[in-house]
Amino acid sequence: MTDFNSVPHRELGIEFGELASQIEEQSYPITNDELVEEHGEHVIEFSNGTESIRDILGSVANETYESPNEARQALFNMVSSRAIGRRYYSDRTPPALGEKREDQQLSF
Repeated sequence: MTDFNSVPHRELGIEFGELASQIEEQSYPITNDELVEEHGEHVIEFSNGTESIRDILGSVANETYESPNEARQALFNMVSSRAIGRRYYSDRTPPALGEKREDQQLSF
């Protein structure tokens, strides 16, 4: 079992809060239904909003998590697109027509 102190509360843009320790301390394996039943009302935060565990994992069927890492990965995979910030953004492609980037210099 991973030491909770080594697991961040915020990971990949998702603020787990107290759920981080609850996932760590959970007995595994656990089914998705059991995880939702136990932690479904917990709300996680991200830059563009919040979602409950029930909203995120409620539609997942017949899944069993063998470890805390698998449970967190399921949350990362299923969280809505509001958690990812600007969709389709890449700083490696030219700006779209009409888009102005802060890092661009005006040339005259």
